Amino acid sequence: MDDIPKILTIDDDESVRLSIAHYLEDSGYEVLQAGNGHEGLKIFREKQPDVILLDLRMPEMDGLSVLRQLGQEAPQTPVIVVSGTGSFEDVIATVRLGSWDYIPKPITDLNDLENAINRTRERARLLVENERYKEELERKIRERTEELQLMNKVLSEEISARKKSESLVRASLAEKEVMLKEIHHRVKNNLQVISSLLSLQSGYTEDAEATNLLRECQHRVRSMSMLHEKLYRSEDLSRIDMSEYAVTLISFLLRSYSVDGRVRPTYEIKDIHMGIDSAIPCGLIINELVSNALTHAFSQKTGGELIVSMHREDENIKLEVSDNGCGLPENFCIGESRTLGMTLVETLAQQLNGEVNYFTDNGATFQISFPG
Repeated sequence: MDDIPKILTIDDDESVRLSIAHYLEDSGYEVLQAGNGHEGLKIFREKQPDVILLDLRMPEMDGLSVLRQLGQEAPQTPVIVVSGTGSFEDVIATVRLGSWDYIPKPITDLNDLENAINRTRERARLLVENERYKEELERKIRERTEELQLMNKVLSEEISARKKSESLVRASLAEKEVMLKEIHHRVKNNLQVISSLLSLQSGYTEDAEATNLLRECQHRVRSMSMLHEKLYRSEDLSRIDMSEYAVTLISFLLRSYSVDGRVRPTYEIKDIHMGIDSAIPCGLIINELVSNALTHAFSQKTGGELIVSMHREDENIKLEVSDNGCGLPENFCIGESRTLGMTLVETLAQQLNGEVNYFTDNGATFQISFPG
């Protein structure tokens, strides 16, 4: 008999109690009956039923009072409110007082009641298992805590040793960073010396072509010098902000070619950073294309607009230099160009594993796409 689930139904309506009892007994339950709240609490304390079916409107002691008392004595005992006279406020009150389910009267299908009982019994079983699991987990936590406390001394010594090691590594990295900045500073100074020598040398020749060649070489050296200067002044020695670099380089070229004011530069570069291995060839390409535009694209009087853009397309970076000048010569082919500048552009693009495209559309446009 101990294995038969016991159901206690507390209801002042005898017909309802009998109807529920007959149905549940046929389903294999032992059904206990109480006609009011006091009697129901007494039977509950003596028999300890598995589930309680509780009506709200009863004489002497109503269902809410019973529910409140059960919540104090046995909060884990499932209580299903079975009532047809309760208001919405009563339903809310039953939930707050700990009822597990609410079934309205009249019960048109007692199978729904049985299903509700099965659900609450399963939920109660899970709660008991959860409590057991919680106790087991707490026991294991205590055991593990004791183990950790035993290991604490060893770990503390290891942490102390690691902190000392990390301190030495940080000091070494700081020293290397200072050395690396000094290297970039010295490289920048040496390149500026070379640029100055080229500028001085151009003053000792009256050959216009030679002067132009020396100036172009000076610009190439200057473009590399600017990269090292950016790295020297940067907090991040591994990446260069190409937007800042491009603005600085192009501003220098505009002043060098004495077109500052006649040629209007536009920059469309945002959130592009490169390591020095990629930034140097990319910077030289910008130098060559901008120098070529400033030399050949615009007339002495009208000037024009120069646009330099760089953005990401999927896994690639796309660099574009365009102007609204006279455009490219007819049948122009970069691979057949005899100028050092165009040869450098093609060679440097190959160094970046990229490709060069160019066309004339209200001026000249060069596009270089390479992995980024």
